Amino acid sequence: MNPIKALLTKELLEHKLVTRLPLFLAAFSIICIILIMSNSQNFSFNVQSSGLENWSPNFTHSDSFAGIAGLINFMLAGLVTLVSFFTYTARTLSKERKEGSLAFWHSMPVSDAKAIAVKLIFALVIIPIITSFLLLFADLTVWCVGQWFLPQSLLTDYSVNLVALGQHYGEFISTMAAMSLALLPVACIIFFISQFNEHPLITIFVIILLTKIMGSIVFNSSAIGDWISQVNNLSINILMSDHPWGTLMAIGSPTLMGLFIIAVIFFILTVRFRSGK
Repeated sequence: MNPIKALLTKELLEHKLVTRLPLFLAAFSIICIILIMSNSQNFSFNVQSSGLENWSPNFTHSDSFAGIAGLINFMLAGLVTLVSFFTYTARTLSKERKEGSLAFWHSMPVSDAKAIAVKLIFALVIIPIITSFLLLFADLTVWCVGQWFLPQSLLTDYSVNLVALGQHYGEFISTMAAMSLALLPVACIIFFISQFNEHPLITIFVIILLTKIMGSIVFNSSAIGDWISQVNNLSINILMSDHPWGTLMAIGSPTLMGLFIIAVIFFILTVRFRSGK
């Protein structure tokens, strides 16, 4: 088997939360659908035009899939991506040491650099792809329920159709690509810290908090704290933005270059630390 494929398969088998969380949410939605359909004789759907007029401008666009339902699906899949990302990156290297699999992989013809690179691919590519299937399933569920219960006029008004569904999925993939780029330095930093600390996320939170406080005290300015907050919140801002790539580029080329350099530095440090050098 291809070494990279073998490593990705190993990560998927060892970190079951990545697949179990989306499957749990999908199963929950199926149960909800069954309950709705089992009571379809007593189910009614009433629409007041005044309510829709007050609601639509805030949460929907005429060309977006399913209005607020599509937005909820989009945000839920994005949040599942972030939860899976942070859970995986915080545990994968420490899990290797605890379970003794690190010594096993050192005996295989796989370099430490390739092993860490595969973990980055899993965190930044495979996890978003898996959660994209959750979005696809949720959108198909909305489409099926809409075909079952809603009048055609309402389906048209809220773009509940397969073309809009495909566009919705494409927008999610694009957003995940931008978010993964923003999370690249974060993943490298977490990988490095997790090799000698059992709680890397808490450690990073404390470091960020102390840096903000010290920056405010030493320079009598919140500029450093504001910049850290901008970088720290970049991934969630991308997820919630209508223009994810614009949000990514809005932080400026110097910042993006600095984040890339940070990612490279911590990637190298992680590889060297993992190899025992």
